[in-house]
Amino acid sequence: MRFRSKKGQLPFIELNGEEIADSAIIIKELSSRYEKDLDAALTLEQRNVSYAMISMLENHLIWIIFWWRTKYPDSIIKGYKVNLQHALGLRIPNSILNFFFKMAFARKWFQGSKKVKAHGIGVHTPQEIEEFGKHDLKVLSDMLAYKPFFFGDEPTTLDVVAFAVLSQLHFLAKECNYPLRDFMTEKCPNLVGHVSRMKERCFPDWDEICTKLDLNAHLPKPEPEAKEGKEGDAEKSVEQDNNDTEKIEKELEKDKSDEKETEENKEKEEAK
Repeated sequence: MRFRSKKGQLPFIELNGEEIADSAIIIKELSSRYEKDLDAALTLEQRNVSYAMISMLENHLIWIIFWWRTKYPDSIIKGYKVNLQHALGLRIPNSILNFFFKMAFARKWFQGSKKVKAHGIGVHTPQEIEEFGKHDLKVLSDMLAYKPFFFGDEPTTLDVVAFAVLSQLHFLAKECNYPLRDFMTEKCPNLVGHVSRMKERCFPDWDEICTKLDLNAHLPKPEPEAKEGKEGDAEKSVEQDNNDTEKIEKELEKDKSDEKETEENKEKEEAK
């Protein structure tokens, strides 16, 4: 979460020293370089339908989920059981990190309501946004019908993109309230089945990935420090925590300063 691509995006990959960001571009580049076209068996009409459905997922449904995240940042931590110490690589207690996340990082990383308003989704009422999401899910459910995957017995690019979006609903903890997740579970059970099939087929090591994945593996690891005894270790630990806290506080102050500057510029423009 702290280390992003040069474009500022996640996910990104590094292939032979070249950084490639954005899921669609990553899939396209890997397909070309390794001659693995997921859509090779599709007709021209099916490819066009796939393109349209992917556009709906990436430019509409995912923004509805983003809107929910910006409105309820604490639900991200609870619903996905995020360990911020692990995700951020910091030693500060999670209780403190959770507070800073809700105060500052949620606004910075997800750009808050400004980003979803700029997209267009954020200008609607919560009820209208929920209805948009339900309609998208119903369209996907109707298209999948009783098939294992959207275009038959083998997954295509549409299945990959759908899994990436739908899994964000399906794997949300049950104790976290989200009507869109409940709608998919109750009204679109075939989409739940689709998520399970994609998980079993593509991620047989799912549990290991979710618990043992080495984050930021492309970064060099620091050399292990020599042991200095319990007292020396404790002092270093406290010093590191203080440094991390100071960094976060500076981020928070910068975030507030940026917001204030934006508001002042807006007032100036309105005055003109």
